[in-house]
Amino acid sequence: MTILRNMPSQLILAHAPWVLGGGLIVCIIACAAAGLALLAQGEVVGLATVAAGAGVPLGIFALAIKRDQVIFDASAGTATVQRRTLLRYHSATFPLDTVRRAEVEEFSDTARPTLTFHDTTPAYPLIEAYVSGNGPRQAADEINNWMRNARRSATRNGT
Repeated sequence: MTILRNMPSQLILAHAPWVLGGGLIVCIIACAAAGLALLAQGEVVGLATVAAGAGVPLGIFALAIKRDQVIFDASAGTATVQRRTLLRYHSATFPLDTVRRAEVEEFSDTARPTLTFHDTTPAYPLIEAYVSGNGPRQAADEINNWMRNARRSATRNGT
């Protein structure tokens, strides 16, 4: 996840699979162009090329490419996880005082950051996909640092 804003009052992190999304867009454009070129030459197979060659990657893009954003807002006292695809939007908001910490959930050589809670609420993944590299650990560390500082500030201010 990438840090978009890190201020005492607000932390915003985002994740978007730009490489996969960009690759699918290139595939869609290339297949559509090839199919349209065939159609322009009078070849009926160009229609199948456009439909299958561009339609399948477009369907994958619409359903599978998710942009995730997590907003920790000290003044509102909330943590909000937003997921958006081309066709769908989902948002989950949790009171900050119920969030215990961010942890890393591992699967094989991949991981994803999750939020854990003080009560029996199960861990909530901040992104649906597991990714490789240090990104999930760095995101969890940033979240935990921000939450620690926000709680100290709230304690000093008596809230």
